[in-house]
Amino acid sequence: MEHRFKQLDLHKQNKIINAALHVFSVKDYKHALTDDIAGKAQISKGSLFQYFKNKQSLYIYLYKFSLKQLSQHVNKTFNFEERDFFESYYQRLQLKVNLYKTYPYLNQFVIRANDEMNPDIKSAIADINKHAKRHYVNKLHEHMDYSKFKEEIDTQQLVKMINWCSEGIWKEGITLHQSVDEMYEETIKMLNFYKKVVYKCDDLE
Repeated sequence: MEHRFKQLDLHKQNKIINAALHVFSVKDYKHALTDDIAGKAQISKGSLFQYFKNKQSLYIYLYKFSLKQLSQHVNKTFNFEERDFFESYYQRLQLKVNLYKTYPYLNQFVIRANDEMNPDIKSAIADINKHAKRHYVNKLHEHMDYSKFKEEIDTQQLVKMINWCSEGIWKEGITLHQSVDEMYEETIKMLNFYKKVVYKCDDLE
C-alpha cells in the first residue's frame, strides 16, 4: 500500500508525514489518533488508509523514514574527524536545525518511539534499530578528544544531561511557538555553559 503513498507529490507526502510525526511525538502510540493525523494533513481518514494498512504500519514507516533522514543528513554534513566534544555537538545542533525546517517533529518522534511501551511497537523498533545502518553514531565518537575534560567529569552523565537540556529547550520552544533561531541560540548558550563547567581552563577557547 505504501507504493501509493510514494506516488504522491513530495508536498503531499511531507504534509502527511509531518502531521503523523506531530501527533506521534506528543502522544504515545495507544493515545495517538489517526483521526487527528488525517485532520492535520487535511485528508480523510479513508485516504490515509489507502496509503497505510493501519496505524502500526504508518508508525513503522515513519520510524524507518526518520532514521533514513537522520543518516542522510549526518553523512552529508558531519565532519567525522572532529575531535572536540563540543564542536561535535555544535554540528549535531546544526543538523537538528536543518531537519527542523522540513520535519519539525522528527527528532521528538524518534526519541518518543524509542521509549514506546506498546509491546508490538517496542519489538518492531528494537528490530529496526538492530538492523539499521546507524554506524555514524559510533563514528561520531571514534576520534573524540576527552583529555580536555576535568578529571572528575563523568562524560556519559554529561551526555545525558546535555541531551535532556537540549530536548527541553526544543520542546518548550515548540510549545511557545519560538523561532528556530531562538531555539538554536538557547541551545548554544546551554552548550557553552557546560563547556565552561567541564573543560580545563587551558582548553577553553
